[in-house]
Amino acid sequence: MIDQRNKGTPNKAGRQSEPVATDAIASQLKRYYTSVEKEPIPDHLLSLLEQLDKAERSGGSNGEN
Repeated sequence: MIDQRNKGTPNKAGRQSEPVATDAIASQLKRYYTSVEKEPIPDHLLSLLEQLDKAERSGGSNGEN
């Protein structure tokens, strides 16, 4: 069972990290990943995905023998 009173997480030395620092890191990571999600997919990757879709629709090999 997790003790909810101690909100820090143990670091490599077994000590508790600061909840404020953990929250700040989590917040920054969320902002970063949200910004990455909003980036457009590069044209060359969209082209590759379209080629894959066409191959699958035309009964192309699925890698099985």
